[in-house]
Amino acid sequence: MSEGLRAVAARLGRAPVFCAGYSGGLDSTVLLDLLAPACREEGYALRALHVHHGLSANADGWERHCAAVCAGLRVPLQVAHVAVSRAPRTSLEEEARRARHAAFADVAADVIVLAHHADDQAETVLLQLLRGAGPKGLASMPRIKALAAGASTLLLRPLLDFPRSALLEYAQARGLAWIEDESNQDDRLKRNFLRNQVFPLLQTGFPAPAQTLARAARLQAEAATLLDVLADHDLAQAAAGAALEVEKLKAHDDARLKNILRRWFDHAGLRQPSEARLDALLRALRESSNDTRLRWEHEGVSVVRQKGLLCLETGASGPI
Repeated sequence: MSEGLRAVAARLGRAPVFCAGYSGGLDSTVLLDLLAPACREEGYALRALHVHHGLSANADGWERHCAAVCAGLRVPLQVAHVAVSRAPRTSLEEEARRARHAAFADVAADVIVLAHHADDQAETVLLQLLRGAGPKGLASMPRIKALAAGASTLLLRPLLDFPRSALLEYAQARGLAWIEDESNQDDRLKRNFLRNQVFPLLQTGFPAPAQTLARAARLQAEAATLLDVLADHDLAQAAAGAALEVEKLKAHDDARLKNILRRWFDHAGLRQPSEARLDALLRALRESSNDTRLRWEHEGVSVVRQKGLLCLETGASGPI
């Protein structure tokens, strides 16, 4: 653990302030138990953040448990009480994730440290595959990245190479206490369904499926990096200030053009559109000319053709 923390410090060029995401469950309990002595040894500041979602009747008890563990480890604990949307046609899992991410963004720390492990990575690969994701989605969770586009805070996952069984063995050997979230048994949640139903079945026919899928994620990350390099080259060739030259874009085949547009959206800090919506933009772009009024809306931003240039504009105006 210490070696990984020193590598992050070298990347930042200073002694970082670390903040561990601490739910009180097995994974984050192991993470905090490893981080606390490592940070103390290296002279790095460490704090913990517990996100209180208010979704369970046991949530207040979990907060008290986390406070007691952090006191025993001499790690300052911050508790973030968040409101999770239960609006119709929204994913409770996704809304809870967004609430946690917002809480992490408010923490005064250089590095947020999360306890995701190899089994989590494997579940993420399967979820992304079943959503029809491409290489970037299948690359799943990187070990280290910026917390958000343009953010100086880093997100670190030091346990990605370790299966959950290794974490359990460590916790039992150390006599650690952790909480069990009853929602982990709710198979209506997609990740739980994979964890509780699909992976036990996979393990009967495939050796170490979690490690194999985690390796696939690393290979997809390599492919995604190469696609980004190609897209950045193509963007530079087509750039006209902040806009893109339409004819240079249209010179590429569809696969390469979509790669360019996805990267353009990345640089603009926009979420990726669905494949159907991106195909609609592609068709409109192919069929457009200098006299065509092209306007395509995405996340409050308009993609507009102005003569020979493709531009991004803020503010909504109707569909293509």
